Amino acid sequence: MSNRLRLLLVLLPAFLHPAAAAETGPRLAEPEFFNRLDLERAELSAVKAAVTHSDWPAARHELAAYFRRRARPRWEVEPQAIGREPQYRDPAAEKALAHRLSSIGIEWQFGTNIDWGFNPTTQPDSKWPVNHEWTWQLNRHAHWLALARAFHATGEERYAREFAAQLRSWVSSCPVPEASANNRAFSRWRTIEAGIRTGSVWPEIFPRVLAARSFDDESLVLMLRSFVEHADYLMKFHTHGNWLTMEANGLYHIGALFPEFKDAARWRETAADRLLRELDAQVYPDGAQMELAPGYHAVALRNFLGPVRLIARTGFELPAAYVPKLEKMFDYLLLSMQPGFHMPPLNDSGSGSITGYMDEAAALFPAREDFQWAASGGNRGRPPTPTSCAFPCAGQFFMRSGWDPDAVWLGFEAGPFGLGHQHEDKLSVILTAYGMPLLIEGGVYTYDASQWRRYVLGSHAHNLVLVDGLEQNRRRLPRETFVVQSPLPHLWESSADTDYAAGRYDEGWGKNGAPIAIHTRHVFFLKPDCFVIVDQLEPADDRPHTYEALFHLNSSSAKIEGLRVTTANRGPNLEVRAFGVGDVRIVQGQNEPVVQGWSPDSSAGYGGVRPVPTAIFRTTAPGKTTLLFGLSPLRPEQPSRLASLELAGDELSVRFTDGAPRRLKLKPLPAKP
Repeated sequence: MSNRLRLLLVLLPAFLHPAAAAETGPRLAEPEFFNRLDLERAELSAVKAAVTHSDWPAARHELAAYFRRRARPRWEVEPQAIGREPQYRDPAAEKALAHRLSSIGIEWQFGTNIDWGFNPTTQPDSKWPVNHEWTWQLNRHAHWLALARAFHATGEERYAREFAAQLRSWVSSCPVPEASANNRAFSRWRTIEAGIRTGSVWPEIFPRVLAARSFDDESLVLMLRSFVEHADYLMKFHTHGNWLTMEANGLYHIGALFPEFKDAARWRETAADRLLRELDAQVYPDGAQMELAPGYHAVALRNFLGPVRLIARTGFELPAAYVPKLEKMFDYLLLSMQPGFHMPPLNDSGSGSITGYMDEAAALFPAREDFQWAASGGNRGRPPTPTSCAFPCAGQFFMRSGWDPDAVWLGFEAGPFGLGHQHEDKLSVILTAYGMPLLIEGGVYTYDASQWRRYVLGSHAHNLVLVDGLEQNRRRLPRETFVVQSPLPHLWESSADTDYAAGRYDEGWGKNGAPIAIHTRHVFFLKPDCFVIVDQLEPADDRPHTYEALFHLNSSSAKIEGLRVTTANRGPNLEVRAFGVGDVRIVQGQNEPVVQGWSPDSSAGYGGVRPVPTAIFRTTAPGKTTLLFGLSPLRPEQPSRLASLELAGDELSVRFTDGAPRRLKLKPLPAKP
């Protein structure tokens, strides 16, 4: 990005909103704030007396004293239990003291004053691509939580003093929007941040600093005033998808943790109603959250669980139907997981652990022995009865040899585009075996404006087929096509020795979504350790077209022998063998003419990537074309058993070196509903 454009991005908000810099917070005046309290509560009688006489210093003092001694609702931590870890040190807290603040892995040194709307990635001399997440996530206040934890552990006032100073700075310089939600670049009040602050970060900070001298009456009441402003903002403005779960969870927390306010019951009821509706609106009947990214499924689930976690501390119950609706979301995490209790990294999703979620699942549904099994890492309970599993609405199919950590596992996507966080990856597959991911794809990359972000969003980063060098393009379609009312056409069969799934891509190729060809992919799992992929390409005309099947290999290198590609790992390896294709090449770490052969690598720091060998099998032909592939995960020193694949009509013959051939039949997909 040019320096001129970066400068324009920095100055544009000031041009559009020239008066914004003069506004200060809090907007909620102190007399109005005290009027929002239910002063008829007996425990607030001293506050009421001060308010009656408009004695605001006394009102602040009495209200602060009340919260410092309040026993119910219970806080997450004991406010008075400070200084029990005098040697505690957190680098994030030390940096926060020095105004060296970090967001999305990028640190920035502020001076005496912190500019809460600043973004280092938009500066003319920035070494990073533009990434608006820096400002947004800075305003989630993770570094405040580090300060609060450091004070609570050590009792050292310097941490609480710095927190209180930054709180005053933020509330003053970041007044709450009034006319509409501000979800634009540089915003300190995106609705998602408002929900995250009040749903997880601020509720932990508040009790940790209650006993601090530096968190004086004025600072305490200022934070409460901002809590109320957050509640009013979240009542007026909300979005959809996983954002709405965070917004509603934040609103619920304010209402549940601060029942002293007149509107607290309304805040709780509104939030609970929104969340209950969303458990149906954004969760498919098969249990998958409609963004179809397991990591964001977990984000939504965590926020749906927020009010549940508060029941024991607050005593506020939820609608009877609420908790039962969560069971199918836990089922999705369990039945889709990779061996080793990790989520599959599909769409904008990493491969985080599911065990913490399974702890809560086992507590909420004690009769589920499979939840107990997952929560304990396989040490108690029983694994699920099915091994392989289909999620028809999500269009995701998971084939596995068993539930042991060394199991062979494959994930296949053949569903809708998804409500958000989508990649152009329909019909892509990923594969894990013997404790190691072997066939990988783009996964999640930081949300910036770089070529790497564009790469992971596109088809080149996935294990599918390109047509004439063109990627899939569902992003151009109307948003209503991103979710479905009924499953897309697919096939799913599962037995003791074979799994079979198939799906179709017919939504168009390239920038304009040209209807060049229809791609149907059939995936067979011949248990315990062989996968067969049959790709059928049916062009819309009689001209020759070029088809390139991509396989991204988790290895530092790979070798080619004829139409066989094998990784060169010291541990488990993967053999990808083609039958009847034109040729194969390996691309690794390429930037031109297209980005190809890379994988995001968080271990390399912010925006890290690493080159990975990508096998590209290419065929050019007119008419209907079929590509055959065998995928064989191999233990160290294990030879492949696959000898040949032959297709005659719809009959597929699979020959092995150590046994009788297997006969499989390709079946036609159902028509679109």
